[in-house]
Amino acid sequence: MITHRRLVEDAAARTRLPSERAARAIKVTLAVLALHLDPPARQRLRRAVPGPDRDAVYATVPRSGGTVTDFYGEVAVHLQAPPEQGRHVARSVLSLIARDDPGLGRHLVAGLPPGFDEAFTAPEAHPERLPGEDTPLTERELRAALRRRPQWSGDGHRLTRTVGLPRDRVPPLLHQVEDDARELHRHVAHALSDDGITFTVRTRSVDAVTTTDLELADRIDAAVAAVGSGGRPG
Repeated sequence: MITHRRLVEDAAARTRLPSERAARAIKVTLAVLALHLDPPARQRLRRAVPGPDRDAVYATVPRSGGTVTDFYGEVAVHLQAPPEQGRHVARSVLSLIARDDPGLGRHLVAGLPPGFDEAFTAPEAHPERLPGEDTPLTERELRAALRRRPQWSGDGHRLTRTVGLPRDRVPPLLHQVEDDARELHRHVAHALSDDGITFTVRTRSVDAVTTTDLELADRIDAAVAAVGSGGRPG
């Protein structure tokens, strides 16, 4: 049986996407797949997937005659991702569907053009990095990113920010930052000193600063703003 919570959690683990982005990736993959199915197969898929994902499968347009490569490309376009990442995400999602409902998986493959069987097999479970992701920022991109984040400094290998807060505000700040880092499948280093707490973000697999590090830096800024104003994030 396919359940929404398990599908999102497992898709997030396989794709290394935050939960909300993994949930969107599931909907996109199912919606694009539906375009490649005939109406009876669309109906069977719609009945089998969890309630939150059923609307994504609804389609009334004629069946697409595209190949599995076209399918991966369409997923990538909707996710605004490189083609190889679209392939990885699509295979991650559909292999989970086939795992949880093998009969459905076999039925869908049988009705799809040759080559689609690959889409229902799991990609590498934990790649060092996904195609198209964790690409180091260029020097120009890094300068632009730092201009938009004046509290941060660093180079192409790491970014740091030191935050001065009362000691009693540090634990709630660390709790939120650790939650954010976990959701992004990242690790954030921190060090306490007389000046406060210093955060360091970097992508260790490529020894560089990437777009995901910028997202984590923005989340740290939001957590600092909440805690510094007396609030408690989360």
